[in-house]
This record gives sequence, structure tokens and C-alpha cells, in this order.
Amino acid sequence: MPRTTRTSESDDATFAREPAPAHPARRRLTVAAVAATGLTFAALLWVQTGHYDGDRTPAAAATSPAATSAAPQSPDPLTSSAAPTAGATKAPDNTGKSRDAANRTLSDWTAHNPAADGEHAVGGKSGSGPGGPIGEVLRIPALGKDWAQPVYDGVGDQQLRAGIGHFPDTEQPGQIGNYALAGHRSGVADPAFRDIDRVKPGAEIQVTTAHRLTYTYTVTRVRTVAPTDVNVIAQVPGQPHATPTKAKLTLVTCWPATGHSKRVVVEADLVSAKGGA
Repeated sequence: MPRTTRTSESDDATFAREPAPAHPARRRLTVAAVAATGLTFAALLWVQTGHYDGDRTPAAAATSPAATSAAPQSPDPLTSSAAPTAGATKAPDNTGKSRDAANRTLSDWTAHNPAADGEHAVGGKSGSGPGGPIGEVLRIPALGKDWAQPVYDGVGDQQLRAGIGHFPDTEQPGQIGNYALAGHRSGVADPAFRDIDRVKPGAEIQVTTAHRLTYTYTVTRVRTVAPTDVNVIAQVPGQPHATPTKAKLTLVTCWPATGHSKRVVVEADLVSAKGGA
């Protein structure tokens, strides 16, 4: 598989990367506030002029004046702000099984790609779980030695009741820009981010892909924001019109621990990438 390398401006370390597509066009931001059910928090949704294809690879964004001035697309129904209709059924609560799903996925990826020399992990076989295909596995040592969560594409009820959700149209792991994720802190059997307060600046966050590339990020900032502060998942967090120069990761969950009046936002910078799980 083709590989590219990029040198970090912060420490001059060279990172192995999965093939990176052309940089997406500057995105428009909007909020899709999920109805307050005591279970979910208001989700943030990015709407861009391009789209993602079935392989989770950003498609080339339109550059014509008509495309850039078009009205934003309708929110993804998975993160729609519309209240549930009477008698609507929520997705089953599979959070109690999420860690098993993550660890089983890591084992499957290892079995289908035994290379672990740190340079040539090029296999790839996506696992699946209750939230759909598992794109990555998230590990945060500060939350426990064996803590692991599957990462699904989307931040709807189905994904967040099965593990962690990846905000649609934000970047992929290891790419320049912002890889943004969301998870529950309460209201489900085993909230992924129940103990998010343990994550402090300097903590490590690891993301492993189906190609057995593991990206390690270091937390740089933890803060609390209003639910409407969509800029936290901009390409450069807090600066929606800036051009990104770093690969970043952002985690979003509720604040306080049993409420949803605000959001806890954890920001991290990429520090290394290697083959093997």
C-alpha cells in the first residue's frame, strides 16, 4: 500500500501515514442539537460542500462559486435536532459490550495482518459491531489499563449506544486537521467517557486503524464550552477559518457528569505513528 510521511513542526519526528487525500474545502459549521432525553447530549455536526464516500475517504470538494455559496445541506438524520416521534424506539444499549467489541476487533486486525515491525503494517479488515463497521479503536490509558472503545462513523443514537462516534466529515486519524469524536458520559449501561475527568494535559490517547497503524496523541488542553460552540471541531479548534498545519484529535462529551448543559472538550496533538496494534 502506498505510504507517505510527514514531519511534525513541533518535534521534527517523521510519522508513517495512511495515504492522505487532497485537503477538504473549508467547511461550514452548524449545530444539530439532539433532543434532551437524559441519555444523549447535543451533537455537533459539520456540513461541508463535499462528501465522504463509502470507504470513509474525503472526496474532492467542489471549488466553484456556486458550490461554495450553496445553502448548507440538511442535517444527517442520525444527529437531527428533531424530537423523537411518539412510540419511537431507541437503539439497544450495547455500551456494556463495547470494550469486548474493541478488543475483539484489535485481535481480528492482528490476525489478518501479523506484520508488527513498526513499518509495514499494511493489512486491513474492518470489524463490525452494534454501531456498524468499526473504523478505529480508541485507547486512553488514563481511563484504565484495559480501557478500549470501538469508533463508529457517525454520532447518532446507534453509534453512541455502542461505543464512540466519529463526527462526520472531520478528518481521519493521522491526517492534518481535526479528528473529532464523541461519546456518552452517563445515561447508558457503561458510558465510554464516564471518567473523562481523569484525562489531563499530557495524557496519551491512542487510535488504531484497520491497517494496524497506531497513532498516539498527547492531550494539550481540557476545557468546558457551551453546546453551541461548534468551533471546537473546526480544522483548527476555535479558529474555523484557519488553515490547519497539525494533526489533532478532539473528544467531546457532556458536562456535568450526569447532565448535558455544557460540553467537556479534550484537545490533543499527534506525536507519533507506528505499525502494529
